[in-house]
Amino acid sequence: MTVGSLFTQTFLQPSWSVSRIPSLAGKVAIVTGASAGLGKITALELARKDAHVFLVGRSEAKTQAVLDDIKRETGSSKVELLLADFLDLPTVEAAADKFLARGLPLDILVNNAGIMHAPFELSKQGIESQFAVNHFATTVFTVRLLPAIKRAAVPRIVNLSSLTHEDVKKGGIDYANLNNKEKYNRNMRYSETKLANIYFTTQLQKRLEAAGFKTALVNAVHPGVVKTELIRHHKEITGSAIGSAIYNSLVINAQKGALTQLYVAADPEIEAKQYRGKYFVPYAALAEPTAVAKNEEFAAKTWEWTQEILQKHYRPDWSWAEARL
Repeated sequence: MTVGSLFTQTFLQPSWSVSRIPSLAGKVAIVTGASAGLGKITALELARKDAHVFLVGRSEAKTQAVLDDIKRETGSSKVELLLADFLDLPTVEAAADKFLARGLPLDILVNNAGIMHAPFELSKQGIESQFAVNHFATTVFTVRLLPAIKRAAVPRIVNLSSLTHEDVKKGGIDYANLNNKEKYNRNMRYSETKLANIYFTTQLQKRLEAAGFKTALVNAVHPGVVKTELIRHHKEITGSAIGSAIYNSLVINAQKGALTQLYVAADPEIEAKQYRGKYFVPYAALAEPTAVAKNEEFAAKTWEWTQEILQKHYRPDWSWAEARL
């Protein structure tokens, strides 16, 4: 990601606004990472348009406070809480199961939860934390929810990627060193997880269609470089308060950052133009990811590698077959 891209997004005026979202009455949405930042704004705007919104967060107190704020601001009573720690996969599946027990369709799933540039750490299942949260937990959650997604007429799945996927060069993801602390580079690892989000998007779209489920709209989004809790490790990376201050002066706020994912989640244009397996950037603009991101061989390999890692670290019986693709 270049400094030029930061300047571009900082001074570019949004060409899309939430006023474009029609009434979402009767629609059901889930937003992960909803206790702050982009997730909070996304959940708020969907609730404002009368969607029945489920907020997914790790902290009950923090997420409940956001839920209460949304209820007060929108007047909606159709806002609910699902607790899940994306560093602990059983809680992720439990949250999905709690939603499935309601028997509701899932019209909109915004996979917003993520961490960025974190120091090396392993999840409860022994998977490097950035990949654990950004890719594996998102995958497990989405797969578990597919029965509800398939009940929706035209469901949308929005996966949060990043422009930083461009930092991963022609070799693609370093699969062999997932948990190798000695070779851990927090910047590159984040970029790899965002590349994996694009692979998941295109592969899931392709496989849903091949299985005859042709109405689903699965897309990926780069929201911009946004000033939220996600960038809390940035000062550690720049190594200086000055570098961090310059960076902070160029990032956009969460209100602007949420616009592109709200466009993909709720604007009628996505269905009208049948955008599937696509990649969007600020603001609400269709874009092309890198050649590496469009490499179908790498995407298919990541799909299979995902199952292998989940079988090794989580459940030996975990399989894509659970999704009935």
